Amino acid sequence: MIGHIGIGIDICDVEKFKEIPFKAKLGFYKELFNDSEIKYCLKYKNYAEHFAAKFAIKEAVKKSIPDKIAMIDIETYHVKSKPNVRLRKLREKYTFRVSVSHEKDL
Repeated sequence: MIGHIGIGIDICDVEKFKEIPFKAKLGFYKELFNDSEIKYCLKYKNYAEHFAAKFAIKEAVKKSIPDKIAMIDIETYHVKSKPNVRLRKLREKYTFRVSVSHEKDL
């Protein structure tokens, strides 16, 4: 039996993440992303785009469930280049399917 089906959508402006330099604002990033997410994003030259995508996924997840959860407790990861998400807390309660789109000047 399915308990809860929720849909969350979010659009994140990549430019906002470009305006928040990683090295200067490490605390900001550490509040939102775990070490593996940070490592994943920083391996790309255009890391702001990857942080923005992960942020959008986390926001969409928050909108899709009735429980309150901190951004840091929502973990994004990839399996065969496909984005996935899991929760550090409430892990047994929810499952997710996510999709990410990158579009310039949406």
